[in-house]
Amino acid sequence: MFSQLITILAVLVLYFFLYYMTGSLALHFLPVGEMDDRLSRRLVLGFFVYHFLFTIIALPMKLTLQPLSRLSALWCGCLGILLILFLILEGRASLTRMKKLFSDVSLRGRENTVAFLLLMAVILIQTVWFNLNDETFALWDQSYYIGDTATSLYTDTISQYNPYTGNQLDCLNKEYLLETYQNHSSVMCRLLHIHPLIEVRTVMASVVLILYQLLFYEIGMVLFRRDRLKSAVMIWFLFLLNLFSFNLFTAGEFLIIRPFEGKTILAVLIIPGLLWLFLQTASDPDNRTYWIHTLLMILGSFGLNMSAIYMIPFEISAFYIPLAIRKKKPSVFLRYLLLLIPCAVFAVMYLITRHYVTFYIGK
Repeated sequence: MFSQLITILAVLVLYFFLYYMTGSLALHFLPVGEMDDRLSRRLVLGFFVYHFLFTIIALPMKLTLQPLSRLSALWCGCLGILLILFLILEGRASLTRMKKLFSDVSLRGRENTVAFLLLMAVILIQTVWFNLNDETFALWDQSYYIGDTATSLYTDTISQYNPYTGNQLDCLNKEYLLETYQNHSSVMCRLLHIHPLIEVRTVMASVVLILYQLLFYEIGMVLFRRDRLKSAVMIWFLFLLNLFSFNLFTAGEFLIIRPFEGKTILAVLIIPGLLWLFLQTASDPDNRTYWIHTLLMILGSFGLNMSAIYMIPFEISAFYIPLAIRKKKPSVFLRYLLLLIPCAVFAVMYLITRHYVTFYIGK
């Protein structure tokens, strides 16, 4: 039991390092302006950049029926290249950021220290709370994510087996064809030699819970004008709201009972994440920094959950069309149209693979 706990903590640290690494590299190469350079921002953005890169690598391998071992080797090589680039381009800057983080907590007043401790406490409580909760609730959904990961791992294939029965499919599942979230879990289980139940049910669930707290902390920093203590207190009130609510109007059901599912990521990370970036864009529409961040988040969303193909266009339309009218800026509307391009591309890909193209599996 103790060794499993150490494994879980080690994999969690590895994942967040990978998110930080990809987020830092994205911000290094993209022409963004000044921003609040907090660790939480890099982790949230890095999560989406990381999964977008994986989708680029994994989707062609999935559609051409390549073995999981080949995808795992390719992804391992890609991570190695990214690590070398990170150490060369961002290594020294990252050490400076870590020193600044600790100085902000310890040297800049009692309020910052209290805010940091409150945030860490609520993250720890919610993560432990979920992992001690044996409630399943959505048996079919949970079985799909764990079953697809497990069957791919043990058959050295990529989503070619029915996760409920273990029988080989006649063709790739059209409903989840473009989704690579569970394929990533299979790859990491193979590379790290961990059980699918641990990777899916514990590690990824904890990842989503932690990112949720960091994301809403960032939203609080926008709403409360960078007041860290108020933002941390808001997270505690949000925790109580989710804990004592079980309905379709809050994230409580998905977040506390099944945070590892793709639809949960859509509900608690993608939709609120786009809101977070919109709030910043609305205050300064001419600043292209947050437009680029929004594009990164959109690109990383489609491989995480297929419903994002439909939800994102509705959400950003509700945000940016009124903003363009309110600000009377054609540039806002033009940038909004640019954000719709990846949505349109993935929507066309989904319609084609759903109705016109079938990827048959050779027996």
